[in-house]
Amino acid sequence: METDPGKLLAAIRYMTLATADEDGRPWASPVWFAAPAADELLWVSDPSARHSRNIAARPEVAIAVFDSTVAEGDAWGLYMEATAAETDAAAVGRFDEDWTIEDVTAPAKHRLYAANVRRWWVLGPRDERIEVRPG
Repeated sequence: METDPGKLLAAIRYMTLATADEDGRPWASPVWFAAPAADELLWVSDPSARHSRNIAARPEVAIAVFDSTVAEGDAWGLYMEATAAETDAAAVGRFDEDWTIEDVTAPAKHRLYAANVRRWWVLGPRDERIEVRPG
């Protein structure tokens, strides 16, 4: 069983981002991301997207990363608690080399977002969540 969050984050390119609006209504979104470090996840999004509006209202998020292509019983997952926000466009190079600062600043459609991860869990062998730390 893999327990290093950094290794798990390097293997997968999509995360499920769970947000809630100001009234607590939940929303989950698949998001293409990069993880320059186990405690920093970056993605590009439209500020008018529901999950982006939710982050502006309530920055606490939950994130799951998992491989949906493996057979039942062979899966692993990483669960995270984080705080998210729009972040400095200069960090876009840590997200993807094809995106530029101009791609994530007004008047462009997208902005760069970051999640600062506080806690990580993996799925244990008996379907329990085991808290882990970056290795």
